[in-house]
Amino acid sequence: MRLPMSLALAGLLALPVTTAAQWTQGAAGKLWVKSVLFVQKTDERFTVIGNRQPYFTNGEADSKAVFTEFILGLHPNVDLWIQVPYFDLTFRDDVQTLTKTGVGDVRAWLRWNITRLNGGSTPISIRAGAKAPIGESSIDAQLIPLGEGQWDFEGFAEVGHSFWPAPVYAILWLGYRLRLENKEQFNDPGNEFVFLGEAGVNPTPGTFLKATFDGFRGERIRRDGILTSSRRRIATLQFTGALRTGPLWPEFGVRVPLSGQEFPAGVQFVFGASAQIR
Repeated sequence: MRLPMSLALAGLLALPVTTAAQWTQGAAGKLWVKSVLFVQKTDERFTVIGNRQPYFTNGEADSKAVFTEFILGLHPNVDLWIQVPYFDLTFRDDVQTLTKTGVGDVRAWLRWNITRLNGGSTPISIRAGAKAPIGESSIDAQLIPLGEGQWDFEGFAEVGHSFWPAPVYAILWLGYRLRLENKEQFNDPGNEFVFLGEAGVNPTPGTFLKATFDGFRGERIRRDGILTSSRRRIATLQFTGALRTGPLWPEFGVRVPLSGQEFPAGVQFVFGASAQIR
């Protein structure tokens, strides 16, 4: 049972930071807050070889997660990002129903805008971060985990471009995630190459549309000192729209998994809102 219950969480754990475009906050003390709800209900998963397959014994993963992000300007060219997730997870099949709620692993990053080309319209940045194993990660196979139980460290190279006066932008992120061994569970989860490409447009000053292609390719997982054939891989396409209402930017999106290994195969629905606090 450990595998399907872990998969109930995996599709939400591996979400990239919910992007705030490529430009830093621009001033020390400037704060942007964004909270996004992800909802996924699926009876299918990507297998170890990448096929879509139903869960055993009519299993179904019902996963909800709220990711809240705080993006604080430390300097005109440096931001601090903190991401806190909260999960509401259920896995049910013909045998039993298991549920778990609580805070998951917390992530933090520093992003430094090292240069801006083309008069500032093409920012190039580097970002470094870590994931702290805050969420409960039990070795009990009958419990749904809220975290992965080990530290991650990651670095990104990022580039963006504004096509102003056309209200269009595009960004590209390429990164590498170093995943340390979970010694309590004798699990070495394998490092990951991470990617994200995004294009957005403001059809009018108060509306926003974007398309995001993102995912990662993980190395093979080592369990109990043995290199297995399992690995985490996922590629998704997300379409998001937002409409400004006062100081808030409410948004709605659909996140479609295109391919993967060892992941839920269901569509995710995305509901969020963001605002500049100061």
